Amino acid sequence: MRRISPNIFLSFSIFISIVIIVAISFLKPFKSFIPFANYLLGTAKPTSYLIMLGNDAEMRANGGFAGSYATIMMNYPKMDASFQDIYVPNGQLQGYVVSPEPIQDAFQHGSWELANADWDPDFATASATLRWFFEKGNEINPDNLVILNLSTIRKVLNVVGSFSVPEYQANLTPDNFYLFLQGKVEIGFFPGSTQKKDVLTAVGQALKQKIIHLSLLKKIQIAAIIYQDLQNKNIVINSNNHDFQNLLQTKSFAGAITTTTPDTYMLVETNLGANKANAYVTRQTDHTITFSGDKVTHQITIKFANSSPMANPNPPFQYGGNYIAYLRFYIPGNAGDIHLDREVPNEGDKNTEKYRLTKEVDYGLINLGFFQTTPAQGQTSVTLSYTLPISQNNYSLTILKQHGFVTSPQSLTINDKKYFTNLTDDFILRHP
Repeated sequence: MRRISPNIFLSFSIFISIVIIVAISFLKPFKSFIPFANYLLGTAKPTSYLIMLGNDAEMRANGGFAGSYATIMMNYPKMDASFQDIYVPNGQLQGYVVSPEPIQDAFQHGSWELANADWDPDFATASATLRWFFEKGNEINPDNLVILNLSTIRKVLNVVGSFSVPEYQANLTPDNFYLFLQGKVEIGFFPGSTQKKDVLTAVGQALKQKIIHLSLLKKIQIAAIIYQDLQNKNIVINSNNHDFQNLLQTKSFAGAITTTTPDTYMLVETNLGANKANAYVTRQTDHTITFSGDKVTHQITIKFANSSPMANPNPPFQYGGNYIAYLRFYIPGNAGDIHLDREVPNEGDKNTEKYRLTKEVDYGLINLGFFQTTPAQGQTSVTLSYTLPISQNNYSLTILKQHGFVTSPQSLTINDKKYFTNLTDDFILRHP
């Protein structure tokens, strides 16, 4: 079934903000980008960007579900940009592509599609898949592929303030921006309609004009927001330029999964419920780490709460719904005594049917994957434990953040010491 998601919140001016990051040489964190200014601006030859617009109310592996995207061609001083519905290239693929089993279970689409291609939590791997699908959909294989999320756009809008969109006789604010776009996309849509593209273009142009006339201070504030979200992995970039990609990896902007500690933990949540339940879901993760001789036991308990008002949303008037998530735990490759328990009250046939724990090895880490549904107005929990052959003197831990996931509160108890992180970025604890 064709599904419409707006994710419509990027304009030319957002990209201009990224360019500002490169251009402001007097800001120390940006200096390493200066040697790439000609490349990024396309001064010698055009440089292309494809920016996927992720709605992080519906999380995928590296950000929100991208129902729309922008293509930008930089050829300084010129810049051309256009917006498009993800389902336009999505429907161009010829032939059959085997999808990851959880995607097939969730959507029963048959062939794998571009709309669901952001699957691998390592963005370098996922971007290769995304690029392939875009090419097969008669779209460009860009010099730079970016995922930019609604949460970042909201921060930008808090700086920009309100602006008018004459084509729709609307005045948009940070508070009504998302609902306006969602409603304009979903009401009256029909196959072949260009209304998503039309709304994108109108809002993008209006936002562009507003940002152009902002003060230099506010433009720098926008640049700082973009840079901070790059640092926090809320924006990920993949480049075909080898040297620039190396810089992105050095800066941890490339979305790679890496770790240097003997204990590593990561949870990747993928919303496969075709809804915006992530806007209503909260979670609390508690780690208990104990030592016994040359062995450590790591126990993790995650409690999910879903405040969605109803199980089956009625967009554009009501969003949310049951949180049908595919959870993937990544733990060290040498972990032993692995145990996983779930508490899922009122578990229905659909959730029971899909609870099949898979075990794979990716990036040197064990990947444990399964479906779990947290119903609207309900709570669930998962407890995972494993042991490692590590003494306390040699112990250190990395908690990897899922790309695009703004925050995920984590508390740790290690012997009699307690630690806490909101996990706005990767958390590293050495030799507690």
